[in-house]
Amino acid sequence: MDVRVSVEDTLLSIHLSVNGNPTFWTIEINHPLVPVLSQITQGSFKGLELHPLYIVDEPEHLGDEIPIIDNEAPNLLDRVKEGLLYHSPEPCEDGVNGSYFLKDKEGTTIAIFKPKDEEGKRSPKKKKEEDVESLDRGIVDGEGAQREVAAFLLDRNHFASVPQTIMATLENFTVDGVDKGDKTGSLQEFVVNDGCAEDIGPSVFPVHEVHKIGVLDMRIFNNDRHAGNILYKERADGTYELVPIDHGLSLSPTLQHGWFDWLMWPQAKQPFDNETKEYISSLDVEEDARLLQQLGVGPECIRTMWITTSFLKKAAAAGLTLYDIGTMASRTLPEEPSELEQMVEQASGQFPNDEVAFITALESIMDTRIAQRKG
Repeated sequence: MDVRVSVEDTLLSIHLSVNGNPTFWTIEINHPLVPVLSQITQGSFKGLELHPLYIVDEPEHLGDEIPIIDNEAPNLLDRVKEGLLYHSPEPCEDGVNGSYFLKDKEGTTIAIFKPKDEEGKRSPKKKKEEDVESLDRGIVDGEGAQREVAAFLLDRNHFASVPQTIMATLENFTVDGVDKGDKTGSLQEFVVNDGCAEDIGPSVFPVHEVHKIGVLDMRIFNNDRHAGNILYKERADGTYELVPIDHGLSLSPTLQHGWFDWLMWPQAKQPFDNETKEYISSLDVEEDARLLQQLGVGPECIRTMWITTSFLKKAAAAGLTLYDIGTMASRTLPEEPSELEQMVEQASGQFPNDEVAFITALESIMDTRIAQRKG
């Protein structure tokens, strides 16, 4: 069971998933509990350290009440803030946007922080105008951090192993003695790993581990999935676990730029196992849309998620492989629309001003194309 609690002003939102079945509550809290809510948003409640989007894993009992939170260990944000008193953030050289490794009090790297105001053209890594990517994916500078948080929250039941990610504000963010002011961005748990997928041949990865990454990428329509942003950890039995990171270029308003390195991996052509098929079947597109709306993701980007997740569910139920699904959803040539784009264009042409009729038509077109692919 997975419980997610977020607090904003007087709105308490509770996301609950039991055995893969998501439930969502929104509670408007008015006086006299506003002072209590204020304490929660500031990070303290009855001696507990909380934070918006704080994650509670595996409570023992649910009953009719909100589970008691076992919070013996300080949460990630508290440990980061304490660590900043002793250790300067370490700029990360990889990637195109500003990012920093953060340590705890003992000097152990525990998180990576990506400020919103250091994305795209404002990145400190952009030295010249020609260093800026010319490809316009429709994602505005500053939205990448939001996408990082969204990927974590959409990873229901931690199926794809996206590391814990929250939106955080770090005051007087000081790097090597230079105070950069208050910084807001995504704060992601640092995962101890043995390298990234590009370091070793992908053929050694378990089929299920590759599939879980592919399922996530289809749901958020990742525009930048490559072997360099998939970490791997070798287990005691010699098998590998994969951990996906870097989701700032996802949930774009267009279906033009999906990119999935795993399409070239042999595991993508293997059938889904029962666990993966059951997980895909359990996904609630409308619930995911509400979650993204709460995060402030734009309607066109939410529409992208709706289309790709709906397509994933239909295609997996029909027995298509991850390779089939990814191939139909991404462009073979940059100038030529993918099959999924063609489906959307066909439905839009039939019902350009009626969203309900468009959805009905698109689902029917998807069914037809999926059947053709399977045949």
